[in-house]
Amino acid sequence: MDQITGDSVRVKGSDPLVSDAGDGRNHVVVIYNPKAGQRRYPLFSSVIERLKAHGVDVTILETGARGDAEAFARHARQHSLMKAENAPDAVVAAGGDGTINEVVNGMSGGDLPLAILPLGTANVLAAEIGLKVKAEAIADTIWRGPVIDAHTGDVNGHRFTLMAGVGLDADVVANVNTRVKARLGKGAYVLTTLSELASYKPHYYRVAINGHTYKAASVVVAKAHYYGGTFICAPDARLDADILHVCLFERAGRWNAVRYAANMMMGRLPSTAGYRIVQTRSVSIWAEEGAYSGDPVQADGDIVTNLPASISLPSQPLKLVVPRGGC
Repeated sequence: MDQITGDSVRVKGSDPLVSDAGDGRNHVVVIYNPKAGQRRYPLFSSVIERLKAHGVDVTILETGARGDAEAFARHARQHSLMKAENAPDAVVAAGGDGTINEVVNGMSGGDLPLAILPLGTANVLAAEIGLKVKAEAIADTIWRGPVIDAHTGDVNGHRFTLMAGVGLDADVVANVNTRVKARLGKGAYVLTTLSELASYKPHYYRVAINGHTYKAASVVVAKAHYYGGTFICAPDARLDADILHVCLFERAGRWNAVRYAANMMMGRLPSTAGYRIVQTRSVSIWAEEGAYSGDPVQADGDIVTNLPASISLPSQPLKLVVPRGGC
């Protein structure tokens, strides 16, 4: 299958070299996480039917365990690089932000575009690119949406599109009950946050940025401006910008954690006392106290590594399919 070609288009005044899908894509590989998509199977089914109605050849690969999505994506990328017969001209990640993250890590390198079919709890990447969680909008984007260069981050060799974090948010991700999450959705994170706050012990991390060392109780390194849905953590962060926004929650303790959360929900986090954003291209994070030296690090809502963490920007961007007139 030939690589996607077409005239360049402007998307909301951004890079004029955004590539267009021309008359539409012919063959897509859909990597589908049935666990993430259980509650939204009608949406998944409707999107697939709409794609077929557009004449798109759809290959569905269903994941059964963690790591499958990354392996499937790597296989599709290799077929594209070799220009194999019937190679896909896009990969579609159908699941939550965690499934999308796995697919992103399998597609490192090459020009095969990634499209998303959001079926998860928060669907932060969908919000970030302006993709409505409706069958018609999703199918149209997969079929003929333009492609942008999305600059991902890298934490200890693992790529992320949205954010990486350490501290309270990573502790919540590490301890959320998957069964409760399947039943309550975002409510599971609220319950886990309350549980973590009850046992919270104030401690700090060291954060090295641009030759300076900061101290923070929690750290979120953002590549996108949305967090946990449509809450705003880093208002100036954008996928198509090759810069990291390091969000420092500088004050520890239960009260400060509640204060940060409340201000985030009210859209006032960036102006909150004890909150700082520093822009950089690389950052290192480690624990100030030995008991926390191996604390978990989350990326795009999944635990992917442990401290110490080295976070940077890979040289090659991800080709990301976005809605026409969006992002």
